[in-house]
Parts: sequence; structure tokens; C-alpha cells
Amino acid sequence: MSPGRVIFSWFGTDQAPADPPRPQPADLHLARADGDVDTYLAAYRAVGGPHGWSRRLTLTRDQLQAVLDRPGRRVLIARDAAGTVLGFVELDLAHGTPASPAAEIVHFGLAPAAQGRGWGGFLLDHVLRLAFDAGAGQVVLHTDTTDHPRAVGAYLKAGLRLLRVTTAEPDDWN
Repeated sequence: MSPGRVIFSWFGTDQAPADPPRPQPADLHLARADGDVDTYLAAYRAVGGPHGWSRRLTLTRDQLQAVLDRPGRRVLIARDAAGTVLGFVELDLAHGTPASPAAEIVHFGLAPAAQGRGWGGFLLDHVLRLAFDAGAGQVVLHTDTTDHPRAVGAYLKAGLRLLRVTTAEPDDWN
């Protein structure tokens, strides 16, 4: 593999979590921010900045608004009581087809200050349930070697299975 190439790992599941829902941590507050460009960008930067996320930052405001306004697009922001962004999820509930409904967790992560508290497990469980409750027959997501090193383990622990692995130049996925 040439220097700078990124390894992408795709995960998926066709089964909603079987265990009872994880309780929401008392100090973690979830809110939807569908279609709200400013809130989206603040959360995207807070969570993705340490990992070099840039995909959405290259879009104009109108282009990003168009993405966020797509049918089935959901944005969840996790905050503490002071309003500090702790986590971020972008979910595409219209990833599949009418014959094979699917959802994609497009972006998922925690801000550095929120890591190591079990909140990622809660957030992932919540989002998987949300997707299946909305009618998805499958949920997929990907991670890559620029993301948090514990991401793969968290996805496997949540019941997702590895579907495929690919490599690309860093700019190829933008």
C-alpha cells in the first residue's frame, strides 16, 4: 500500500439490537438537528476535526443544505447540560430502495472529551434502533484508518459485521 492510502472498512447488520435499549446517560442530551446547517457544521467540526473530516467542509452552504434536506436524512447531536457537543450522527434512512430499504450511518462519532465513557455504545445502539424502527432492513456504515482506533471494536461489539475492506487515496472519498 502506498504512503497516504486509507483503509476503509464497511460494516452492516440486518438485525436490530436484540438486547433491551441501553439507558441514556443522565448527562448526555440528544436532539435532532435535521436541516440545520450551522448546528450540523459545529458538531461535524467538534467530532470530526481531530480525525481530519473534511467532506462536508468543501461544500457550499447551499450544497450542504441540499444534502441535509434529502428525504430520510436525520442528524442527531449529543450535548452535555452546558450545550457542549459530545457526539454527532448523520443518518440516511433512504439509503436503500423501496424493495430493499436500508439506512446508512454516514457520520458517527464522539468529541474527544466524551470518549471512554460508554456513550458511543449508547449512541450507536440508539441510532441502530432508530434506523430499524424507521423500516430499514439493513444498516451499513464505514470507518477508515483516519478515524478513532477503537471504532472497529465498537462496531463489532454493537453486532455489526465486517462486509468489505477497500483502500483509497485520502482525497478519493471526498
